[in-house]
Amino acid sequence: MEKINIGTNTFVYPNPVTLLGANVEGSANFMSLGWVSRVNAEPPYIGIAVNKAHHTIQGILENKTFSINFPDAGMVEATDYCGLVSGKTKDKSQIFKTFYGELKTAPMVKECSLSLECKLIDRVDLPTNIFFYR
Repeated sequence: MEKINIGTNTFVYPNPVTLLGANVEGSANFMSLGWVSRVNAEPPYIGIAVNKAHHTIQGILENKTFSINFPDAGMVEATDYCGLVSGKTKDKSQIFKTFYGELKTAPMVKECSLSLECKLIDRVDLPTNIFFYR
């Protein structure tokens, strides 16, 4: 197969599409997120990179918690909507059935087969994104 140069594109495919959850000003908010990675084995850490313009960042910084939810193919329309519409202008708290775990401030999606409740350990400020890890 002939290779082509795609320039400085940093995307590695396939990336899972997830739903990032955070309480923003006391209300559950979800956004679509593709930048999720395992970053440490022991203790187990997972990292997410979120563009600085996203409303959900406010909730992560406010509560020091977030959730990562893995939707199935039947949730594609709602997941897409969460990526197209900002929580700054639309209330997304009623799109899914939400529940809370031990941390009490990281909304998770009941319809997802896997939801990870995460307590923020640290962040790295990058030029366009903030990298959060748990």
